[in-house]
Amino acid sequence: MTEILFYIFSAITILSSFFVVFSFNPVHSVLFLIFSFFNVAVIFLLSDAEFLAMTLIIVYVGAVAVLFLFVVMMLNINEVVVKEGFLRYFPLGLILISIFLTELIIIFKDINFFGAASSGINIEELINQGHENTKALGLFLYTDFFIIFQISGYLLLVAMIGAIVLAHDDKTNLKGQNVYRQKRIKKEDIIKLK
Repeated sequence: MTEILFYIFSAITILSSFFVVFSFNPVHSVLFLIFSFFNVAVIFLLSDAEFLAMTLIIVYVGAVAVLFLFVVMMLNINEVVVKEGFLRYFPLGLILISIFLTELIIIFKDINFFGAASSGINIEELINQGHENTKALGLFLYTDFFIIFQISGYLLLVAMIGAIVLAHDDKTNLKGQNVYRQKRIKKEDIIKLK
């Protein structure tokens, strides 16, 4: 039964992913993206990866996809300009798709170019010892891959600082509030009765 549900939700995910890419309305595209995230979360639940499923729903659906939805709704996207850019970037897109498909074939055909990775902790052993999925993932992530995890956190911090610096506007004629000046003003100086 689990295998049948896996194939059903995988087919729905692939179909909704195509609608994300080929939908003419950007709002519909984001809604199909949210729908595909939910289907992937169900696939994670079927694979006994509850932590990843809840993280996907909380982070991607709850934050990222809603942010995409608001940005797309606030922007006035000219569809003619988007269609003109499609043909210009189509060859680059084909190259990226072929690279991505090659990587997927390498992963799923068990082609081993780099030798077996020797990890200090085996996830299957942790689960067989009775550890929960989240605990096993935490032990695996914070022991052998701790440095990589910290480096990715620093990269996200640098990206956030870079986005703030790029979005910062150095206009000096901005009006600001002077609270000290407002507190010094007396009622008699402002209100004059004639």
